[in-house]
Amino acid sequence: MNAFSDIDSLLRVISREKDILRFLFVSRKAPSLRAEQAMEHFLSQDSRRLDYLLDHGVIREADGLLVLEDTYLRFFEEVLEVNEEINVLSVKQHIDALNENIELWLTVGSDARKHRYMGEILRILRSIALSTHRNVIDLKRAIDSTYKNERDYAVKRKRLENLDRKRADIALLIKEAEKLFDERQRVFFGPSMDAHLKETVSMVRDSLTEAYHGLLELDRQIIVYLNKIEAEQRLVEKIRRIKYLKDQLVWESSTDVIWALQTHRPAFLEKRPWYNCLPSLEALTNTPDGIAALKEAHTALKSPTARRKTDPEPLSPEELSRGAVVRDTLNTFEVRNAFLGSSQDLMTFIGNYHFSEPMTPEDTLTLFCRLAVEFDEDFRITGEYREAEGFLYPLIYPR
Repeated sequence: MNAFSDIDSLLRVISREKDILRFLFVSRKAPSLRAEQAMEHFLSQDSRRLDYLLDHGVIREADGLLVLEDTYLRFFEEVLEVNEEINVLSVKQHIDALNENIELWLTVGSDARKHRYMGEILRILRSIALSTHRNVIDLKRAIDSTYKNERDYAVKRKRLENLDRKRADIALLIKEAEKLFDERQRVFFGPSMDAHLKETVSMVRDSLTEAYHGLLELDRQIIVYLNKIEAEQRLVEKIRRIKYLKDQLVWESSTDVIWALQTHRPAFLEKRPWYNCLPSLEALTNTPDGIAALKEAHTALKSPTARRKTDPEPLSPEELSRGAVVRDTLNTFEVRNAFLGSSQDLMTFIGNYHFSEPMTPEDTLTLFCRLAVEFDEDFRITGEYREAEGFLYPLIYPR
């Protein structure tokens, strides 16, 4: 297989053969193009163009049909964001590459080489944020498509369980990336970061937090879908059982279906139907009721109070005055790191922790639940419970 000598040759071939490449990409799910058809419809009966695409690995022949090479297929799907596979491995590779480049940056002494490694570190950080964001979007699309389009209940349930495992893998990689910032590379991501690196790290943190919140919502959605599948499967099994007994002419004696049909009246639970009946022009103009309805409608439309609008009250001087609201934000990672170094249970630790603003019992309970959900792998949840401020909570300790 030949390789392209430069980028100009690659772009020239893609531009020249864009018609056949577009057709192969659109029909990638069901390949149907043979070499003879490609020569007739896309290549102007020029066999050298087809041989060039085959020799340079742009397309390949599989079972007598032409398909895009995997490298170009993945490239087009990634750029157009239409890929269906959730590539969790790419995020892990980015994290490993980030660790390697940070170690090299800390090792070298030349400013020029440090600048080169810093550029690679910034690129990998942006790639981590982008890959995680795309994985969450692709995962949501795959979950919805599986539940809505898959007809076999067993296959649907199995695919949703596999997607749930991928969701857990993505959440684990997000936590690994956060540990990289807070613990493993604390020297590099310390207070001495330059402005560009600090801005990039802040962007990556925000993106990872948003992706993690999206994974929590997907976890809830998968549970709802699995419960619906279970309920639908039980209903189908009951219907099949009743149909079998009916075919055997024993359903009246073996079940209480007659009693159920006589006692349950589901029609009363339905909404009352409303039918939009439009009167004819002849009835409106030639009958007393129609003429009276037209007069009433004309009077309502001409009345100045028919569409009266109320003016809003003017704003007060306090509402018009300029001012800034300053609100302190709570860093849960700092609270988590401080708790991991203590020996108290989580609720006692939160009660003794020094916050910038006083915490109400509702705020304390909210923070307790948030930490328990976000950092469950770092905590050890016991079976013991205590009561405080009128609610019962489990004892949670650091691992």
